[in-house]
Amino acid sequence: MTVSAQEQAPAVEVEIRKDSSLKITKNDVGKSAATATRTPPPGTVTTSPGEASLVARYTAASIVVAIFAVWGKFTFVTDGVPGGTIPLHSWKVPIGMNIFYLVSLPLLRTFTNRVLNPNVDVKSLLKEAMLVYNVGQVVLNAWMVYAFVHAVWFGGHPIIGGAKDMVETGVTYAVWVHYCDKYLEYMDTYFMVLRGRMDQVSFLHVYHHTSISLAWWIGLRVYPGGDSYFGAMCNSFIHVMMYSYYALALLKISCPWKKYLTQAQLIQFTSVVLFSFAGILSPSVEKTWESYVAHFVQDFEMISLFVLFMAFYRKAYSKKGGKADASKQQQRSSVSSTKKEDSSIDTQSLSSDSSEEEASSK
Repeated sequence: MTVSAQEQAPAVEVEIRKDSSLKITKNDVGKSAATATRTPPPGTVTTSPGEASLVARYTAASIVVAIFAVWGKFTFVTDGVPGGTIPLHSWKVPIGMNIFYLVSLPLLRTFTNRVLNPNVDVKSLLKEAMLVYNVGQVVLNAWMVYAFVHAVWFGGHPIIGGAKDMVETGVTYAVWVHYCDKYLEYMDTYFMVLRGRMDQVSFLHVYHHTSISLAWWIGLRVYPGGDSYFGAMCNSFIHVMMYSYYALALLKISCPWKKYLTQAQLIQFTSVVLFSFAGILSPSVEKTWESYVAHFVQDFEMISLFVLFMAFYRKAYSKKGGKADASKQQQRSSVSSTKKEDSSIDTQSLSSDSSEEEASSK
């Protein structure tokens, strides 16, 4: 004997209602059935970008390696020290590079949204490329820290009060490499745009990447020797910490100094400004317009970054605190509403649980 679906439905509903813990009604069954049988209209294709192939990922990483190679060929010159023994390039270079940087950001975003995102998972595509870039920056900045320390401790460069033309110690060459790295760091922003993290492309971020290259160009132009090494050395050390953290995060390895990065940057800005003021007051420092310009530019850059970073730090901290308070309030409300629901459903069970908790606590 065949039983129709209409005859089966009441029995199913009765069996469901017997188990109050399931909290399923006839309407829920109807909704589930409707959802299960719902199909997209004819001609509609619902696809999501697939994970990037191994070939595509390694190709992206190879592009980063090629960028490092081209950058290194123009940076590690052997015929002299730019700004020291040979002339530094024109101001048109930093201005032109910054204009290119600013114009390229919206173009890259448009390309990413229209071409990359619909066809490939960009995050998986860039994983190896970002790892290569971050490790490369760690190695490069570690070399710069070594070059500065070696110049001071073994090369005869004074800790403070170095002369303008003191380039034989190796300090000026290391500052030149540090300056050139500011253009390589444009890739920080490019990776953010490619991954769709436009929230990270803030005014602070863009200001930092556009102003710092011009500031170092001015320093190399007017006072290539001297005490400018200190700011470059501190910044290189911070970048070793920062890019190490980025690389470890990609590998899903915990970084013990993650929470100290912002504080370390603020300490860096303060230390460089204090060191610069000490240099101005030092009797061994040349009192020329070039030295004053070099100190002023460096101090302005550090103070402006300090103010912006401090504002960012306070905003992030207040947001974190606000989210924590909201989360606690939400948990309390959730617990309260859950208790009310439980008491209305099964008062006897709740009473017995309370009695057991009291007994166990005693």
